[in-house]
Amino acid sequence: MPEDVTELVRKAPLSFLGTVTRLGDARMASVPADERTAVVQVDEVLHAPDAFKRLAGSEVTVQLSAEIDPPVVGEAAAFFTRGTVYGEGLAVAELGRLPADAVQEHVSLAARTADAMPFSAVQRDIADTDMVAHADEADAVVVGTVVGLEQLGDEPSSEHAPDWWRAQLDVGHVERGKVSPGQVAVLYPNSLDFRWYKVPKPKAQQEGMWILHATEGDLSKWAPYQLLHPDDRQPVQKLETLQSARR
Repeated sequence: MPEDVTELVRKAPLSFLGTVTRLGDARMASVPADERTAVVQVDEVLHAPDAFKRLAGSEVTVQLSAEIDPPVVGEAAAFFTRGTVYGEGLAVAELGRLPADAVQEHVSLAARTADAMPFSAVQRDIADTDMVAHADEADAVVVGTVVGLEQLGDEPSSEHAPDWWRAQLDVGHVERGKVSPGQVAVLYPNSLDFRWYKVPKPKAQQEGMWILHATEGDLSKWAPYQLLHPDDRQPVQKLETLQSARR
């Protein structure tokens, strides 16, 4: 069964509408060309990391998937890809492909709204689905405001140390978990090391929906809960998204 747009956006970091200009060729000397290599003119970027959002009008080298029939010169399609070589040009590996008209609804919708890119709404839906699944696996979900912050222990002993801090949340709503309204202590790693930098760093008077995980072992003496995941702090408005998904 062909994959749908959501499945393809989830697995591909970069997608674009493009027209095949050459087959068996490459724009970059460092990329060997064969019968599964194509040069594609990018007509419109559908979703992309910031560095690749301005590809429209340029040509990219596409290593075509062995699981999909190759296109023909002049064919327009939506290519779902991941980057493989970036330098004097861009080379990507194809992860999926759809006919151009299969994504036209998304292109038209983006043109009528404030969405930055045609698949912005798809990416939001994916993020909401992942957030709901993450919240369902957590030990508590609350809405509250940060009313206190303090560092625990001495300065970090190494660059990879988490640098634990404790936030006091003034909880006004408990969506799930054994938490009572009022103040609750929450640990979080304040380090910007690659292991920890994506974990939320609470700020004074910051309001949010907090997805909490029970502390274990020695950490439990400092606080009953901790933040561990990039999704552990959400805008308060996401409470409605979470509740709607459970109805």
